[in-house]
Amino acid sequence: MSSKAYEDTHQRISPHEASIDELKDLLIKPEKKQIQHILTRLDDPMLRAKEVSSLLPEAISLSLLNDNKIARIIHPIIDDTIKASVKNNPKAMADAIFPALGPGIRKAITSTIMGMIQSLNHVLNHSFSIQGLKWRIEAIRSGKEFAEVVLLHTLVYKVEQIFLIHRETGIVLNHVVAEDTIIQDPDLVSGMLTAIQDFVNDSFHSASDDDIETLRIGADRTVWIEKGEHAFIASVIRGTPPLNLRTRYRELIEEIHIKSGDSLVNFDGDPFPFSIFREQLNEGLQSQEKKIEKKTSPLIWCILMVVIFLAGFWAFGFYQNQKTWNQYLSTLKEQKGLIILSTSKNDGVYQISALKDPLEKDPLSLLPAQAEEQIKVAVQWKPFYSLEPEFVLQRAARVLKPPPTIQLKLEHATVIAEGKAPQEWIDFFMQTAPVLSGINGADSRLVVNSDKLKLDETILGLLKYKVYFLNNSAELVPGQEDKLEQILANIFTMLELGNKLKTPVKILIRGHSDSSGPETLNLRLSRNRSQKIFDYLSNKGIKSEYLNISGVATKFPLIKENNIDDRQYNRAVSFKIY
Repeated sequence: MSSKAYEDTHQRISPHEASIDELKDLLIKPEKKQIQHILTRLDDPMLRAKEVSSLLPEAISLSLLNDNKIARIIHPIIDDTIKASVKNNPKAMADAIFPALGPGIRKAITSTIMGMIQSLNHVLNHSFSIQGLKWRIEAIRSGKEFAEVVLLHTLVYKVEQIFLIHRETGIVLNHVVAEDTIIQDPDLVSGMLTAIQDFVNDSFHSASDDDIETLRIGADRTVWIEKGEHAFIASVIRGTPPLNLRTRYRELIEEIHIKSGDSLVNFDGDPFPFSIFREQLNEGLQSQEKKIEKKTSPLIWCILMVVIFLAGFWAFGFYQNQKTWNQYLSTLKEQKGLIILSTSKNDGVYQISALKDPLEKDPLSLLPAQAEEQIKVAVQWKPFYSLEPEFVLQRAARVLKPPPTIQLKLEHATVIAEGKAPQEWIDFFMQTAPVLSGINGADSRLVVNSDKLKLDETILGLLKYKVYFLNNSAELVPGQEDKLEQILANIFTMLELGNKLKTPVKILIRGHSDSSGPETLNLRLSRNRSQKIFDYLSNKGIKSEYLNISGVATKFPLIKENNIDDRQYNRAVSFKIY
């Protein structure tokens, strides 16, 4: 049939047939899809493996909770696989177990060393005592080691090992060991106990219930056996244990049967399910030592006394040093020109950091001589100016250099001078004092000007001098040369003091005459006499600007004339200051 004919045939399908096909699709199309999906899963092994891998962990968990069939089935396979792997490539297996083997070995070594240390501590606790010496003598006599003798005398009992053994097979289900205990192969011990039990049953025709409960090994070891229906506990004990310990073991074997009875009945040689009882078995490793009253050795007392003496000596020295240091520190704090910033102690040396006024004493000089042997002190300071009044006053005195006749005092930052001083120092004081540190002003009102006093004294001295002349003459009475020299020196001093005091001094030379003779003649005579003294002073260096002359004749007599001597007294020259 040609393609065209085929198309024509299909085109001639009736509408009724088309409706039937649509109905079939509606009724069986979902089932056809599901069947096709199932066929795809069955034909694709990777898809099935993926689904099984997602269900396998849950299946193993359920098996462990129920009958553990998967573990029993896989166990032989794992054994064969491990054997084949070790046989074909032992190095790979060694590399695989090395990370676990190393820590296990280290743990075993550490446990052994800790046991040795514990034993050593036990021996040392009884070595340095009278009782320890007795036990050492006993060890020598008996030929035993000292540690063993100590253990025999101090130990009441000690559970060294506990075995959990399956009764029917004699396989060790669990085994725990106390510290510092030397152990043998647990399987050998289990075989020995089983053999002894069989020997007793066969030799004495005892019933199965007449099991051995206690074995005596040597002089100090006992094996307690607590049997259950399918397993028993064997505990190796040194010393004499209390009876309630056996009750504890009986309760433990009963608990094991209650919790793992099915595992004991269906035991297939795998002890792993019984590892959950390891903690309870470890609790059974109990021990008790004798409480021995320790007597202190006399040597210990001697050492203790020496230590106490040395400690007391050191404490006394420390107390003395600390006391000396505290006293010295208090002395330093009392110094007004010293400010302590910090104190410390390094390598036995007390360190002080401070601020020190230049006028303050050296801090080390304040340390008593006897204290220098007790403590070592190192002081570091930086200079500063203290504003304490006494230091301000000392500093002012160093700068002002007052004469011995002056006293200085400080009140409200004002320095006050009191006493006697020359004008030059007074001027220096008033100019310099206010600019000094810690001083705001200067007061010299209480200072007596010694230059002014001297000027007044000089003036009074000059006023007392009289120069005498011959009768009716301007010539001096002989023998007055010394008086003229004194007058000259007095005038020089007076003029110098006047310049210092900035006080102008003028000297009036007044000539006098007696009352004899006419007044006009006396007036000319008295002026000539004053001129005579003026010329003398001028020739000696007295400037004329400081001198003036006057002839007063008889107007201002020096004395009232009653006799010839009085007339001679008035024939003179006197001086006046203005």
